[in-house]
Amino acid sequence: MSLSPQTIVPGPEPRNFIPPEPAALFAARQDRLTELAATSPMADWLGFVGLVAGAQVHTLPRLDGFSHERSGPLDIALLPQLPAWQGALDGLLETLAAAVDGQALIALRKLAALSADDRSALAGRVINGKLGEGDMDQAPLATAALELVATVIASRSSADGFSSLSAACPACGGAAVASVLETHKLNGLRYLYCGSCNSGWHHVRAQCSHCNQSGRVAYQALEEGGLWQAETCDDCHSYLKLFNRSKALSLDPVADDLASVALDLALGEAGYQRLGANPYLLLAAQAA
Repeated sequence: MSLSPQTIVPGPEPRNFIPPEPAALFAARQDRLTELAATSPMADWLGFVGLVAGAQVHTLPRLDGFSHERSGPLDIALLPQLPAWQGALDGLLETLAAAVDGQALIALRKLAALSADDRSALAGRVINGKLGEGDMDQAPLATAALELVATVIASRSSADGFSSLSAACPACGGAAVASVLETHKLNGLRYLYCGSCNSGWHHVRAQCSHCNQSGRVAYQALEEGGLWQAETCDDCHSYLKLFNRSKALSLDPVADDLASVALDLALGEAGYQRLGANPYLLLAAQAA
């Protein structure tokens, strides 16, 4: 019996980098958070972060003329020194002042009354993870202003010349908040999404994004076949969440990460350490 020669067709080339589209991203996040809040025990927090996402959309026009010259990845630590960051914060404060009341409104007014130097110092503490007890009510908007400016800068980035084994965001060097199995439009490939600037970048599947080993990678979830999974590695005992967009086209890495905190708790109890961070999740935990 003779075998006919077969032609091996190479797989599609991955789109290595996905710059964020700020207006569409934050608008979709607000919608997703509203959807998730309807059935979440964290409804109040998800709703608040949704309001923040809406305020980010309204504040974007303030950054239309903003330009930031740089060589190499964006340094998030430098953002609080930019006038654009102060302007973004002002825009968020003005927009949200009409949407909140009670303690949230008091916190907004306290933040609005701070000097530019004190605001920048607060943002520095947010970036360095050294928030004081008196910072907690003001930190969410400082975080949102940082994210907004970083996302605008990343939206103009090409981020060429990086490896598909990189755990760090090619646009800003930040850590991934989660990974997503994308739809056929992106060839069903896995992308990591930055928790600081919302950029996406290709990372090979079934390979730990921390230690790059593949032999002891597993997938765990609270519900079999559910949307929210985690890729765990028994070599380095770390995990990164994995969301399947084909199960929810509207998913947002930041929003869905917030809503799936029960998975974090279960994995922590099992001895796994989370990779990366979601600044809004950290603030929710410290405020609790």
